[in-house]
Amino acid sequence: MRSAITLVLAIVLFAVIAMDGYGMFAAYQNSKELSLGAAQSAALNLQATANEGSAQKVANDYVTKNGGELLELEKGRYLSDWYRATVRVEPETRVFRFIPFLNRFLDQESTASYTF
Repeated sequence: MRSAITLVLAIVLFAVIAMDGYGMFAAYQNSKELSLGAAQSAALNLQATANEGSAQKVANDYVTKNGGELLELEKGRYLSDWYRATVRVEPETRVFRFIPFLNRFLDQESTASYTF
């Protein structure tokens, strides 16, 4: 009887960790795509309008519309112009968000650059 209860609890624990782990992985992948998309959209808007404020707004709108938060958008020039975007995405977790210490480390961030 004890071994059956232990087995059921182990399966439930494994399922919870797998589901929440997948949610965090999906949020990280989403943050990578959003950061690259934000940098690209800012670059394309800058080329079209030559207005950096408009490029910032377009990148922020793109990220917000897709469920992320634009933390930083940096423009630079070395051999060519580039934008670097940092985006944060909150994962969809079922259990980890209720664990007091663990819920501080759930958000996924990513940075990507686009050269134009």
